[in-house]
Amino acid sequence: MTRVSDARRILVVEDDPLVAALIAELLEGAQYQIDGPYATLGDGMAALAAHFPAGAVVDVSLQDADAGLLADDLQSYDIPYLFCSGSTAHPVMRAHPTAPVISKPFGFRRLVPVLNGLLH
Repeated sequence: MTRVSDARRILVVEDDPLVAALIAELLEGAQYQIDGPYATLGDGMAALAAHFPAGAVVDVSLQDADAGLLADDLQSYDIPYLFCSGSTAHPVMRAHPTAPVISKPFGFRRLVPVLNGLLH
């Protein structure tokens, strides 16, 4: 399916409020427009359906479910995405082996360059 995205809009799906705030701060500092953050799979899926981001930063374990269905949809729309996780062996990551994984904790020097590399 072909849709037109906002070149700087990044979907952020993260259920930890402190980590979500850090991601938003880091990405806004890099001149990205933040869509979110969303804490649940349902809210993330609804945001993806309503908006078409240029990319996504997704926690694999959310409040209501894991992020597998969201990752499937991002992949089907050819939207670049990366996972943020405290785990290195989550089943969602194994199902999406080409998606970069940023291990928590992380900072600007790790998150932004990886996202920039996905988008360019």
